[in-house]
Amino acid sequence: MAISPYEVLSKYYQKIIYDNEYDKWTDYLLTVVKEKSPSVSGVDIGCGTGIFTRKLKKAGFDVSGVDISQPMLTVAETISRKERIKIDYIKGDMRNIALFKKVGFITVVNDGINYVEQKDLKKTFNSFSKCLQKGGLLVFDLSTQYKLQFVLGNNMYGDDSEDLSYLWLSEYDSVENKVDISISFFEKQGETYKRYNEYQTQYAHDIGFIETALIDSGFEILSVTNPYGQDILSKEERILFVAVKK
Repeated sequence: MAISPYEVLSKYYQKIIYDNEYDKWTDYLLTVVKEKSPSVSGVDIGCGTGIFTRKLKKAGFDVSGVDISQPMLTVAETISRKERIKIDYIKGDMRNIALFKKVGFITVVNDGINYVEQKDLKKTFNSFSKCLQKGGLLVFDLSTQYKLQFVLGNNMYGDDSEDLSYLWLSEYDSVENKVDISISFFEKQGETYKRYNEYQTQYAHDIGFIETALIDSGFEILSVTNPYGQDILSKEERILFVAVKK
C-alpha cells in the first residue's frame, strides 16, 4: 500500500532519528539562534514532529512550526499538548510560506532543504526573506552530496522493533544529483503486520549554488560550517548555513 511521505513514519520518527548526537547538534543550533536572532519571534520550517520547535519554545522563543506533512504536524500537536506547551503548527510548503507578521528568525533543521529541487531554491529563499524582518536570521542545514551519494545512496537499512519493522532502500541518481528512497513499513496490528510503502526524494546541492541563491534572495551569508560551527572536511555529511536578511 503506497502512502504519502511520513504518514506512517510520523508515528515513529522521533524514536528513529533521536539520539545523543542529535541533541548535541541541536544544542549548538539553539546557541546560534540565541546569539544572532534580532528578536524572540520565529518559525521552524520543516518542523516535522516538532522536536526542535519545542526546544526553541522551552528556551523562551515565540516560535511556530510549519511542515508540509499533516501527519507530522498531528504528532507535533499531540506531543506539545502532552507537554503543556503552546505552539501554533501550520501546514505549509516552504517554497511559498505566508505569515501574518515578519519574524526575527527562521530555522530549517534536519535536511529540509534537501527536499527542495535546485530549480526551486531561489523561490524558497525568497519566500523565507519575505517572512523575515530586516536583519532577521536564517539557519538551515544540508546533507552533503557525499552523504547522499556514498552514505545513503545505493544502500539498504533496516530495523525491527516490537511495534514496527522497516526496510529502507536508497538509490543515487548521479545525473540528477538526487537519492530516491523507498521505505517499506511493517506495522503491527494485533497479531499481524500491515505493510505500507513510502517514497521520498532528496536532492544534493552544491555549496556555491546555495550561496548564490541566498545572495540573490537578499541574504548576507555569515558562515558555512560543519554542524558545530567548525571547518568543513572533505567527507562532511552535514553543512550548516547561517545568514541574515539585508
